[in-house]
Amino acid sequence: MIIQRERRIGEIRYALVKGKAGAVEYHLFRDSQAGYPRAGDIFNARVTTLDKSLSAAFLDLGFGPAGFLNFTLATNAPRLREGMMIRAEILREAEAEKGPVVKFTGRSDADKTGRISGTSVEDELIARYPNAKITDTVIEGFDISREREFAISQGGTLTIEPTRAVTAIDVDTNTGGQKRDVAIAAAKSAARLVRLFNIGGLILIDFPGLRKKNERDQSWKALSTALDNDPATTKIAPMSRFGTVEFTRQKSGQSLIQMQLDRFGQLTPETLALDGLNRLIRESRVHGGAQLTLYLPQAAMDWLSKNEIDWNDAVTERIGARFRLELGPAIDIASDR
Repeated sequence: MIIQRERRIGEIRYALVKGKAGAVEYHLFRDSQAGYPRAGDIFNARVTTLDKSLSAAFLDLGFGPAGFLNFTLATNAPRLREGMMIRAEILREAEAEKGPVVKFTGRSDADKTGRISGTSVEDELIARYPNAKITDTVIEGFDISREREFAISQGGTLTIEPTRAVTAIDVDTNTGGQKRDVAIAAAKSAARLVRLFNIGGLILIDFPGLRKKNERDQSWKALSTALDNDPATTKIAPMSRFGTVEFTRQKSGQSLIQMQLDRFGQLTPETLALDGLNRLIRESRVHGGAQLTLYLPQAAMDWLSKNEIDWNDAVTERIGARFRLELGPAIDIASDR
């Protein structure tokens, strides 16, 4: 196992590489998420609201959306009241409009909210794979995590469609390939991609119509066997009479799709901005000493103007003050030399 680490302006990319199999996991940590509650982190938290209809309390963690504490996860807690300080462990990270799910771990004497302890993406990978070697390198192929449609080795395509409730994976034979062969190859590809992109929660695969029972059984078995190689906890249901299979995969934060794309499948303003800044760094090596102009779409310019990260100093440290930003329809670089 090798943990590849690529430091970019505003983010660090990680790839877990396993021998000839290549990358088996991609991970991403962004500077804008510093302090972001991650699974396993412990926080001093303040109870802000008690909601009896939900049998839950909402907590101020000192960062990000309110934590959600179901009373069933606070069985050892004293009677909760608004304003009380407690310690809370993050069980599931925030996503979309949902705050993180937490459990009660004890009373707190602190007078302010905030993180007590936590781990980084790199710490988690090292803990999971203690014998892995860490290397600093440019990670090739990482941006495949932004794709939604993938070719299947036996013909056809596999399309990933994330929603708030479920991640749907559609298998299409198109005009080529035997349905059984396509279905088996798609099952293996689906298992590989959900791990590669860190997709968790409920996942539904819609296989092509397989009329014979042995073909359906072979496709299900291929998926089940492939999921057995995933270190995350997975549970798989039998194939339905409609040719669909549901399985769950343990969530460990946002998927790469959620981190980089909006709900319409478009690059987020932050993704656009960081892509532009890192392209600027690459171009600076080609045009040594030249004054460079980085053109960015309005959404990316607006994100940078919020100064959520110290991007200006980070770029200047790498290439000097020989750059400026201008508004443009797409990411582009111009050299004044």
